[in-house]
Amino acid sequence: MATDSGAANAVEAVKERLSPALEKLDETRRQGRRVMVRSQHAAEDAAAAAVLKIRRRPGSAVMVAAGVGALVGALVGFGLGSVARCGE
Repeated sequence: MATDSGAANAVEAVKERLSPALEKLDETRRQGRRVMVRSQHAAEDAAAAAVLKIRRRPGSAVMVAAGVGALVGALVGFGLGSVARCGE
């Protein structure tokens, strides 16, 4: 029985020693969860706002999308052209 009592005392000592770290870890986990939920809500709000703007002015949305597509296409084309010239 002395061994059981010593083991129980050791377990209690370890729990007492680790308790502040475990509490801090749990608080950090809760804080991370709150940040994740806030970020998710912000992304949903931004998506809803984008949809609303597109529905209000579909012509502008198409023009912006075409302009961004042309810009990205030009950048990729110039980039690939530069890579091809460097290989020669």
